[in-house]
Amino acid sequence: MNSVSPNPSNYQGFHNEWSQPCLQTQPVIQYDYGKTLSEGEFVDIGYLNRPPNVLLTALTKLISRNELEGSSLPRQVADMGKKYPRKCQEWKYQEVENDQLFVESFRHPDIDRSCKDIHCAESEDRLVSRKPRRSTDPVVHCGLIASGNQVMRDAVTREKLRKKHGVLCFEMEAAGLSNNFPCLVVRGICDYSDSHKNKRWQPYAAAVSAAFTKELLQFIPVVQLERAHRVSFMTKKS
Repeated sequence: MNSVSPNPSNYQGFHNEWSQPCLQTQPVIQYDYGKTLSEGEFVDIGYLNRPPNVLLTALTKLISRNELEGSSLPRQVADMGKKYPRKCQEWKYQEVENDQLFVESFRHPDIDRSCKDIHCAESEDRLVSRKPRRSTDPVVHCGLIASGNQVMRDAVTREKLRKKHGVLCFEMEAAGLSNNFPCLVVRGICDYSDSHKNKRWQPYAAAVSAAFTKELLQFIPVVQLERAHRVSFMTKKS
């Protein structure tokens, strides 16, 4: 799963939303790959390859369908819970009271204790004020994904990269894959890339991203899948 880079002026809640690359030339940036200038400034130069056209075409069709008919994600996630009852509670939306975005200046005081245990949210000035969402259904966001070798859990760095590149979220796997195997990166959102990270939303984010991937694959013609390179072939070649 991955972490979101929230823009408080635009977004109303991210734990039940998720992100995947947009129809742009460089959908993933390796934010920890670059060069240091003489003045000590770090310049990012690690943009990764563009997804294959067959996947971008399928994504365009899916987005258009959803704009007209609505998304099937809520139904698919609910069906997953019915099929696997033991996971039903984990795959459900985890409620708004567990979706808290802290101001970037407030760091988690004790890494060995949870936000609930040490009452991180007891003061309103620690939280970013956001308008209530109209629906708790999953929402798809298209945009730039930042990939790196370390977990992003610093709100100040998160905000710096968000403002500089327009990054929507952070993750750790795409940087090692995108340039060797043509793919479209789909990520489920489970936290806010800050020191208050927890795992409560991970199962839900995984379920939503899996449901979207299934939905996306339905828009790819079988004949094009048969022509595509297999993962094993691409791995051996690289």
